[in-house]
Amino acid sequence: MTRAETLPHGYPFRLVERAEPRGDGRVAVVLATADAQLHRSAPWPVTLVVEALAQAILLVVNPSGENDLRLVGLDKVRLYGEVVCGERLEVAVVESAAFGALRRYACRALAGGALVATAEVTVTG
Repeated sequence: MTRAETLPHGYPFRLVERAEPRGDGRVAVVLATADAQLHRSAPWPVTLVVEALAQAILLVVNPSGENDLRLVGLDKVRLYGEVVCGERLEVAVVESAAFGALRRYACRALAGGALVATAEVTVTG
């Protein structure tokens, strides 16, 4: 298990708690609830959901924090349901393409076992 203390994000911007290896070769990242900054009845804005996906990549791909990864692009961002405060997300991160220092990851977020968001996230580093 990898902890999020190596990430440059601090409270209240750190959404990732830990990375857990899964048997299917992918890594699921469990994300903290972002209820400190939002009203409990309001859904997360899409920007916060996408930030959670990007932070998941940092923890899965670069758990030691040695190399700086930079966000380059977001593609095919889709929300399939609301994420509300108090829910916990599991984000699966799978590398889908590479070109030089660029890496693209397919990210899927589940809340309560249901798909709530997907995105292709490109980073460099």
